[in-house]
Amino acid sequence: MHILSLALGGCLRGEPVRYGITEDTGGHIGYILGEMRALSLRGDVRCAEIVTRRFDAPELGTVHARREEWLAPKLVLRRIDSGNPDYLAKEALGADREAFTAALIEELRSRERLPDLVHAHFADAADVAARIQRVFGIPFVYTAHSLAMDKLKASGFRTQALRQRIEEEDRAIARAAAVVGSSRDECERQLASYPSASVDRIHRLTPGTAPADPQPAKIAAARALIAPFLRDPQRPMVLAVARAVHKKNLVGLVEAFAGEPGLRSQCNLVIVAGQRQSLNEGEAEQREVMNALADAIDRHDLYGCVAYPKTHSRPEVEGLYALAARSRGVFANPAQVEPYGLTLVEAATFGLPVVATKIGGAHDIVLELGHGTLIDPEDTAGIGRAIRELIADRNAWNAKSANGLRNVRSMT
Repeated sequence: MHILSLALGGCLRGEPVRYGITEDTGGHIGYILGEMRALSLRGDVRCAEIVTRRFDAPELGTVHARREEWLAPKLVLRRIDSGNPDYLAKEALGADREAFTAALIEELRSRERLPDLVHAHFADAADVAARIQRVFGIPFVYTAHSLAMDKLKASGFRTQALRQRIEEEDRAIARAAAVVGSSRDECERQLASYPSASVDRIHRLTPGTAPADPQPAKIAAARALIAPFLRDPQRPMVLAVARAVHKKNLVGLVEAFAGEPGLRSQCNLVIVAGQRQSLNEGEAEQREVMNALADAIDRHDLYGCVAYPKTHSRPEVEGLYALAARSRGVFANPAQVEPYGLTLVEAATFGLPVVATKIGGAHDIVLELGHGTLIDPEDTAGIGRAIRELIADRNAWNAKSANGLRNVRSMT
């Protein structure tokens, strides 16, 4: 079998992936790479192929201009040239879709053998997959990753762009041979809220993660990453790893930390929020979030107990998980809505308890692993209180740490 995995946005490449280098370079990149690598190891899979958009932006990595990148003997990443060499996001990416689709269909026509199945990631890729299906008869499955209907419910603010995205997601659900969700919440509540949803076509496949690998070199690199920011790096660490976008509620986390005296006087807050050269570079939303973070830190005079490094690598993040666990800290995810929450699973592999949003797939993960506390992301004081109480209660921390280490085995 030949499976083609299709994703249009973000900086999709082989490892090392620079997560957060753009707003669209998030957890779905790891999802796709992990999925396709696992499929490539199966004996009944002849080829696992990832297809994305080609662009030439050296500041994001010269690899994205390469037309082909072999990641393993049966795993290849191919980039399609739409005629526009720029990196594109959101509305601009939508405007380029017709050209990308035409170029991909032309490339498929030139092949001696076509893929047997297309896996579309996000609704824009599902639209392309539907056109491929019309031309070649190749069926497709759809994974949404992040649904606009939940974003609407969380914000209560309906824009034309949000309405159009919801309509496009509904069309993707209607056309797909199968729809894949990551959590029970996504399958039973998020996807089911769309008019075209059909229970018999929705399937839950829980993403996994690699076992913890707390090598001394990774821990040393993590210490060096945050050392310039912290007066007392031995304090319990409150760790957050998320893209610098509003829905991740990172500014709310800073406000919660600042407003809880037992935290700011006894703990450190470490926020890993993507990659940046400066506060005023990057995409508009990233600039807004990072400037708001810096303002909140300054306004509350949190210098010396908050770290927000400009860049990071995957080994450094793994080292931070290990450091946070060793310090008897917590991992915090206060997102307004979290479609799944793979970082919560990663935290569990290190025995790091979590305080996480009750909205979305994070709810399922915390209940299944038993390794944390659920919070209302709109209750800033409640977020700070939950973090303080979990760190202060030694027995509760030990129990949740042990639960995570034990129960996460089914996801590694």
